[in-house]
Amino acid sequence: MSGNKEETLEPEIDTLDTVPVDGDCQSDVQDVDNILKEIETIDALKQEIEAEKDRYLRLMAEFDNFKRRTAKEYERLVESASEKLMLEIVDVRENFERALKAGEAGGDLSSFIEGMKLIFAKFEETLSRNGLAVFAEIGEAFDPTIHDALMNTPHPEIPVEHIAEVFERGYRLKDKVVKHARVIVSSGPPEAAGE
Repeated sequence: MSGNKEETLEPEIDTLDTVPVDGDCQSDVQDVDNILKEIETIDALKQEIEAEKDRYLRLMAEFDNFKRRTAKEYERLVESASEKLMLEIVDVRENFERALKAGEAGGDLSSFIEGMKLIFAKFEETLSRNGLAVFAEIGEAFDPTIHDALMNTPHPEIPVEHIAEVFERGYRLKDKVVKHARVIVSSGPPEAAGE
């Protein structure tokens, strides 16, 4: 035994392969796998949420820009329309100015009145062309949605609940009433009013 010593080599054992895995360890490994998958899913969802948040913020910024552009465009349209109307009214004003100067110079009164009628007709045309309509005529049916009744009065010819007298005309711009007419409403013939 002195020089020749036999060594016995024991085979190495792979501990992982040979260690018996019971059911609890197996389920623990599956639980860890499931948790890792859930973490991956959560990370993916977080990225998706961040992407949607970024998209939302961009859309909100675009919408704010759109609102500003639209408001500015609307203001320009209103200014343009107002400018056009003002230019038409300036023409009428200048005609009034000329007529007044001619009247002050001592011209013929009938010519002055005729000139004023022409200017008034041009003014009415300008307002009408821009969508303004005058309403409230004697004999029309009274409508409380567009007429303000100042009082009732008997009238021999105008039926009950019809306009007997117009105190101030009403005005409609396109389809909207901008000023109610102020009227006196008929209560019918005088003898019917007393009953």
